[in-house]
Amino acid sequence: MKPFYALFALTLAASAAACKPSPQAESVSAGTPEAAASHSPAVGAATQTPPAGEPDTADTLALTPFEPTTVEIYCRFQRQAENGELGGALFITEIAGVPAPAAIGLDGQAVGLEEVSKTEQEGAAIWTYRNAERPVEVQLTLTETDEGFEYRAYEGTIRIVDPVQGEIIPIEGTCGV
Repeated sequence: MKPFYALFALTLAASAAACKPSPQAESVSAGTPEAAASHSPAVGAATQTPPAGEPDTADTLALTPFEPTTVEIYCRFQRQAENGELGGALFITEIAGVPAPAAIGLDGQAVGLEEVSKTEQEGAAIWTYRNAERPVEVQLTLTETDEGFEYRAYEGTIRIVDPVQGEIIPIEGTCGV
């Protein structure tokens, strides 16, 4: 029975690491486009216009709903509910791995991501993920809205920050089993 408890402890530690920001992660410095994106509120963020000099969102990559290729999902975020209906997944993390692999829907295709950093700034969690082969980098700005025994609920925004600044999309979702 002792091996079961050891396995449970390892699983719990991995799950907590997937949801909690890493204290060793680098923080986003003020004055950068990433810092500006991390200060945006979740409500009303979709109506913001890009600053002068940035390309129009029609010329950028687009985050789109996708069907995850795994059922082993730990975190799942989608567009905020409209008329009580949630949209398809825009971002997921898997259960296995520390840090856990992630994926986004990019122009209708699932694209795998690796964690770059998880920081906290002004009460919001800032998660940054990248795919070096594609290349694309996304940033999630999340605020915890609810917590249960085995889950946490969040609201926030997701945005492509590299190779160009993308649309800020309000999202909601959960992490947990």
